[in-house]
Parts: sequence; structure tokens; C-alpha cells
Amino acid sequence: TRGAVCGDDLCSALRVFHQLIAYSPSSGVKCGGILSAPMGNVSSPNFPGIYPYNIECAWLIVVAEGSSVLLTFHHFELEYHADCAYDYIKIYNGISEDEGNLLGKFCGDITPPQFTSSWNVMSIIFHSDRHVTHSGFSVGYRKDMCGGVLTGLSGIISSPGYPHEYSNNADCSWTVQVSNSSVVTLVFLDFQLENNEGCNFDFVALFDGPTTKHQHLGNYCGSERPPDTMTTSNKLLVIFKSDFNIGGPHSCYIRCCLPAAFLIKGECQQILTSISGNFTSPHFPNIYPNNINCHWTVTLSAGYRIKLFFPSMELEDRNSLTDTCDYDFVAVHDGGSETDPLLGQWCGSEEPPSVVSKGNKLLVILSTDRNFAFRGFAASYVGGEWPPRSSQVTEGIPV
Repeated sequence: TRGAVCGDDLCSALRVFHQLIAYSPSSGVKCGGILSAPMGNVSSPNFPGIYPYNIECAWLIVVAEGSSVLLTFHHFELEYHADCAYDYIKIYNGISEDEGNLLGKFCGDITPPQFTSSWNVMSIIFHSDRHVTHSGFSVGYRKDMCGGVLTGLSGIISSPGYPHEYSNNADCSWTVQVSNSSVVTLVFLDFQLENNEGCNFDFVALFDGPTTKHQHLGNYCGSERPPDTMTTSNKLLVIFKSDFNIGGPHSCYIRCCLPAAFLIKGECQQILTSISGNFTSPHFPNIYPNNINCHWTVTLSAGYRIKLFFPSMELEDRNSLTDTCDYDFVAVHDGGSETDPLLGQWCGSEEPPSVVSKGNKLLVILSTDRNFAFRGFAASYVGGEWPPRSSQVTEGIPV
């Protein structure tokens, strides 16, 4: 069983997690568990006293489907190490058996940031070695219907209750935060809010930074899909507000929603314009993250064609029932869009053949699901003019 936590698969995931809940016979401490209340607290054994030596604790937090988990640390004091090799906490966006879900690893006395899961499951792992203990940690969690801090390479934001009507008097804030070298692009996939002049009742507001003091990028309402928006910094604030009216001219009678996808321009979203180059899956040769959708677009001058090679590929295997790449895969399109012809789709440890575009654009997509992660891929490309200016083909493209 692949262990996805949704619907009928929840029991499978819980069976997997039961194997991770540890009993430490050397210290006589039993810790960890499965938490399903809408809010609660997790703390190290003996907190606020010092935690025991040599323990391994695992907690799985599961809230209602359609919600996310908001995690906030109230106290944090563990043994310090530069790589957190001794005592540490790991936070996972989902089941902790998969390192592709890892949101962060922490130690020392600097309090970790607030975390929001991208679905209804979050895991916490606590480990201590046989030397040095401190007062440990206390962290609160709650079911979060809207808002939070999102740190993944890509993800989805939606209004409370989507695809059904959102509630009145909603006030949601999402902060998308990525590495310093990246920026964020927000793409609205569907948009149906109450329409009003000035967008004063129900609206979405975007800011080029983590607070409303940063540059205001726009206010949107009604049913017209907002334009794609790109930040100039590594943080984006998305605010959704609805008013308190139930009837009258400000009511929303239609299905109301604002699903939006955010994509990080940088490690996961690139436009390549050099005559030749290389690119890899995020974190290669280490494992790639789960639940991402990365695009690399090679765009050369008119008259050029592109040849693409994959020297290395290691993704999740094909679906054993359908023999198709249903989980994690790389797809190549002959053009700059997903609607352009598909040149190939691969997964597992397959060795894709080289492919050649018919025009001057090529799109490479890496799509991963929320379970299992591997090393990913390395790719190289080279461009050449076609038709050639002479009997020689520049850059050696065989066509």
C-alpha cells in the first residue's frame, strides 16, 4: 500500500505509522501517538523537566479532510549541533516514513518557525542520544481551515470549503515563503467571488512581501480570473476576506471559490535561453520533495531546434496495476505549453532516449505526488539551427 492519507487510504497510512511509534526500553519511556482532535499540544517526555536519554518519539496529527494543520512552538531547548546530529526534532508534511515530506530538522535553543501542512496530516519526530539533555519542547497544533505559512516548492491555496461556497465573515492570510534566491508566481485556476465596485466586500488582496506594509499588488473580486502575479521578493502575502451579509445585494449565490496555485521561480521553475545547458530535479543528487510540479522551459531563437538528453533518472516506479507513470514522472512537450505535443513521459529508473524538438521551444515537467521520493534526474540540452546555414549543422544536432 502506498499509504496516502485521504479517504479510504487513511487506515493504511495509520498502520504504517503505528510501526514508527517507538518504545524506548533503555529509558522505560513510552511516547508518541496518533492525535485526531481539532487542537492539542505535543511535548517532550517529562516536560518541563529534562527529557530522557536515547529516545525516539513519533506523533502523527490527523485533522478533518479539507483542513490543514497549523503548528506553533511555545518552548524549544534541545542539545545543539551544527547539523542537528545528536538531539533533534523533524517536522513532516504528511507521513514521516518519507524524507520527501520533510519540512525541517531543528535543535539548539532557537524556536522553529510556524508550520502549516499542505493537507490534513503532519508528523513530528523527536530523537535524543545518550549524552546531554535539556528541557525539551512544547508545541501546539490546531486545525486550520484557511491561512498559514507555506514553504514548499509549489502548492495550492483555496478558499474555505472549496469547491463549495465559502463562509461569511472569513478572514484568511497565507504567507508563501521561499529561499532568498527565488521569487513566487501566483496563478489563479478558478475565481468566483461576490462582485462589487471597489472590491470592498468579498475580495482577495496580494502583497509583495510578508505584511500589508509591503507593495500592494492588487485587490480582486467578481468572477474574472486575476492575472498571473510574480513577486520581486521571496515572500508573498495572500489575504481573503468575506463580509458578514447573508442576504441582499452583497450576497454570493453562486459557487464561490478561489483556488490558486503558487509556483516558485528558481529551483523548480526555470526559463533556459542559453544555446546549451544542464538542469536537475530539486536537491539532486539527493531526494526531491514530494507534491511538486516543476517546469523547465528551453527557449531559443527562431530557427533553432533543441536536443534533450537524460544522463540520469531515478523516480518512483510505474503503477504495477496499469503499467503507467501515475505517481512521479518526467514529461517532455514539443513547445512551451502542456497543451503542445507530448514527446515522452518516463518514471522509475528508465533510460529515456534523446528527443529533438520541431521548433525553438521545449517544456520539461517534473510532477511528484505526496508519497515516496527518489534522487530525481539530470538533464542536458543543446540547440542547433535548422535548416542549417551551410552543409554543417551548428552545435551538431542530428536531424
